[in-house]
Amino acid sequence: MGKQFVITSEILLKVVCGLWEDSEDRFFFDYDTYEIREKDDLVEGSYTIPLVHVSQVTVMKDFIVSLNNRKLIEEFRTLSDQEAWSRFWIHFDDDGPLSSRWHEFEENYCKKLITDWCENNGISFRMDLK
Repeated sequence: MGKQFVITSEILLKVVCGLWEDSEDRFFFDYDTYEIREKDDLVEGSYTIPLVHVSQVTVMKDFIVSLNNRKLIEEFRTLSDQEAWSRFWIHFDDDGPLSSRWHEFEENYCKKLITDWCENNGISFRMDLK
């Protein structure tokens, strides 16, 4: 069967690595060990690729679009990332009625992102989310 990359909840947290768009790669997949390493922990000569990542604001904006609510989409369309992040929590506070829908969307978004990334990079994987 060979090596398998185990996608855990901890790994999913690394996929959403920051509030705003950040082009710097922080985490890398090591093909030799099938583990995720931080940039500072990379071993010279090892075969690595950057781990897929997305900003939380990008996920938030995609969630807004998924709701198919024209008023909300229009409200968020012109906001800066910082404004969108602040405004988002006004509508989707952790105690609000759409909170569980948001958290489910975010988890599914990250699962899809990382599984697509694995498939596109020839990485055998399995989910182990607890």
